[in-house]
Amino acid sequence: MFLGNPVFPISFQIEQVAETVEATIKKKNWKSFDRGEIKLVLTPFYIFYYDAVFEEEGKTTKKSERGRLALNGETAELRKELAKSLPQENELVKELPDQYPLVVRKPLFTKNEAEKIALLKTASLVGTNRDNIVLTGFQVIYYPMWIAFVTVAKQTYQLEISAITGEIFGEEKVPEREKGFVEITKETLSDLKRPGAWIEYSKGIADFAGDKMERNNSGRVRHVRKTGPSNMPEIMQRPFFWISIILLVILIALTMYL
Repeated sequence: MFLGNPVFPISFQIEQVAETVEATIKKKNWKSFDRGEIKLVLTPFYIFYYDAVFEEEGKTTKKSERGRLALNGETAELRKELAKSLPQENELVKELPDQYPLVVRKPLFTKNEAEKIALLKTASLVGTNRDNIVLTGFQVIYYPMWIAFVTVAKQTYQLEISAITGEIFGEEKVPEREKGFVEITKETLSDLKRPGAWIEYSKGIADFAGDKMERNNSGRVRHVRKTGPSNMPEIMQRPFFWISIILLVILIALTMYL
């Protein structure tokens, strides 16, 4: 499809978007979800240069500054970082593959209106009077964003992915699903196959038991008189030992029946 205005070159393809969306949803523990159509949305930006001078009290010469900014054609928001990342003229594209499900958005204000808005916002941004600013080189350039819809738990959410960097936006709107007991148990059993995992789990149980003891009797450690046989190993007289044994029995039973 041929476009009248240039577009940032797309480096993050639609196949990568599908993988990113699925990985994002699975990371939130959703196994069952529906991914809708992925669309490429082109947002218009007015790219322009500004030249500004700053009056300094007591000095005959004035400090000057030149830069480039981008004005969102829909929201009138200034984007300095987007203007800085603008590729060279020969790297911009004016045609996209026809198989892309494409939505081309139009600016909500004219070039003349954009110049007036940009003058006010640039003066505020650089900190000088608008009479000391000249704007030049206004050009509309499209920034591509992938839009993907996913449905989980009968709710549909919109995700936005930059077609330039692959950065994803809106994932915080998708709730995280709480794992069930069976899932947690399977993950625990799988983790216990890792060398050293039993030591880590036992240490965690011991720390937990120790914290409980320290909180007894208004935060003071309660010293318990040993009542076991004198020939019983010291480790068997500690609470975390029996907790570990119970946990081991439960895990073995679960392994047999899951």
